[in-house]
Amino acid sequence: MTTFGDEMRRLMAEQGVSLRGLAKRVHYDVKRVHYDVGYLSKVANGRKPPSVELATALDAALGADGALAALAVAKERLPGTPLDPDAEERLRKAVQQPRRVDTAVIDALADTLAAQRRLEDAIGSVPLVEPITTHLAVIEDLVLDARGPIRAKVLDVAAQWAQFCGWLHASTGTRSTARTWYDRAAEWAAEADNADMVATAWSMKGHLAWMTGRVGPMIGLSQAAQRPARRVSPGVRALAAQQEARGHALAGDGDATERKLDEAQALAARAAEHPEDEPAWIYFYSPDFLTMQRGLAYRYLGRHAQAVELLTTGLAGLPEELRRAEWAAWYLYQLAVAHEQAGEPEQACAVAAEAADIARQTRAIRLRTQLQRLHARLAATWPTLPAVTDLGERLA
Repeated sequence: MTTFGDEMRRLMAEQGVSLRGLAKRVHYDVKRVHYDVGYLSKVANGRKPPSVELATALDAALGADGALAALAVAKERLPGTPLDPDAEERLRKAVQQPRRVDTAVIDALADTLAAQRRLEDAIGSVPLVEPITTHLAVIEDLVLDARGPIRAKVLDVAAQWAQFCGWLHASTGTRSTARTWYDRAAEWAAEADNADMVATAWSMKGHLAWMTGRVGPMIGLSQAAQRPARRVSPGVRALAAQQEARGHALAGDGDATERKLDEAQALAARAAEHPEDEPAWIYFYSPDFLTMQRGLAYRYLGRHAQAVELLTTGLAGLPEELRRAEWAAWYLYQLAVAHEQAGEPEQACAVAAEAADIARQTRAIRLRTQLQRLHARLAATWPTLPAVTDLGERLA
């Protein structure tokens, strides 16, 4: 099994970078922790565990495209477990004696999941599919053995893991597996009486229908996610409402699109008033995210200039760590398409180039394929434009 230190030393040797040179490249991570030669030596030789922040910084310094950050998920530990030794030991004991699961184990699983969601924003879906799926095999055993009052809490956190696993599989193109995990999330959440996760699972199945071009199920599942209005948070309902709006836009129904977008905006405003009542898994949701959704819907309706304006505004409002996420790069691609449709090839190429860089860093194969198709269209219409040539070289 390749360890973090093995891969770090291999990359250093491949690029001819010394520990001293690497220390000059890294300096500090996002938490302003300083890494000197001695510290990096201990990490490279397995005497210190790498933090996710350090791994991400080393990825950038060594051009590892997320490989080191993925290994920092720590395969020597339970896949995806936090680096905190006490939490790690609790999870080990839970695997060995599932019926002794307590709230500390559940808290550790919840904290770990939150970290994995943020890690996916940094490195993309591909590196996380295997460790998250493997970890879920452990969690399934915990679900089977959970008894008494603790069972609902185990099911609750398990449903959140299943939903995230479904998202990862959907993002990487294994859609039948994604559907299976969304179903599992809905089942576990229903037993745990978590209406927010049940609605989220239905909404994500609607997202899966959208990915496969099935507009009818996309609208219907989005509507199903909004129905238990008294028990589902405004933020979760807003996500489903804007998704329904996109479905109406794809169907060419402008009035229904506007109505649902306005409804989503009102729900989002309510959610912003009490963010503490919103589930942790919609941490990315914001007015800027909703602005992007309106821009995407307008692109589907053929309102290209408005789509460009709204997608540009929404993307500009995202925090930097989210703007570099794989899913945000997909909206960059949509902005590039909107520029193309508005007859603005140079702007389309500039935005597509930014998306291409993120696709490379996160190993987003589906996004890269979409960008290549966009380039083919641009090359067919503007074959001699230098920006089109440059984009083709970047995607080569």
